[in-house]
Amino acid sequence: MKVRLAGVALLCCVLTLIVSFSNSPTIRSQTTRVSSSNGLSQAEQDLLNEINLARAQPKVYASYLEKLKPLFNGKAYKVAGQDEVITTEEGWSAVEDAIKFLRAAKPQGPLNLSNGLRLAAQAHSMEQSGTGATGHKGGSGLVDERVKPFGTWQGGIGENLSYGDESARERVLTWLIDDGVASRGHRKRLLSGDYKVAGLACASHPEFGKMCVLTLAGGFRDLTTAKSPTGNQNKSNSGATNTNKSKTTTKPPSF
Repeated sequence: MKVRLAGVALLCCVLTLIVSFSNSPTIRSQTTRVSSSNGLSQAEQDLLNEINLARAQPKVYASYLEKLKPLFNGKAYKVAGQDEVITTEEGWSAVEDAIKFLRAAKPQGPLNLSNGLRLAAQAHSMEQSGTGATGHKGGSGLVDERVKPFGTWQGGIGENLSYGDESARERVLTWLIDDGVASRGHRKRLLSGDYKVAGLACASHPEFGKMCVLTLAGGFRDLTTAKSPTGNQNKSNSGATNTNKSKTTTKPPSF
């Protein structure tokens, strides 16, 4: 994803993996916990809050995107107040498509936090924080395999990845625009009523500064013996910063 919002250096790619398996007819959601005790960092909680706001008020997020139009010239996007110009894959047409989608979208209920999905997201972010890798496939496989040590999922399961020093709102708007993704999968998953629970984890990344993992499912039943992954977590609130000061936009490979 190359579209970036004003004022922040873009090193962000969003990726999604949608696994349409169904291993149980029963949907069970985890109980939502208050942010002070749910294990999320402030950055992670901010992102979950932003996602739920977009689900509840899609038309408001359409209005945020409408304000970007003066910054586009064909496929070029000029960063407000800066000399930097980003070359997007689709230009304004992707943003316009997102606006139409959001204007027609029905509000959805909030995603409840699943501890098991959070632990699975944390394991993936910790691994890539150490290796510098990108993408959905880790040492334990894809998301449907990576969640197994932490519980069982019901309905569908999916995963969005974001790389770069973006704010919570910028990450969400970039997922909603879905520039260059023909299926618009990131956008659809964020606003889908089929997903009821989510896990989030953000960490530092050696190439892109920071990364966030969003794991979604119809439901999730935790294993009572599941434990937090061990290792260097490099959580997003650890003070890690992006050291790439170049005006040249880079992004991970697409998946």
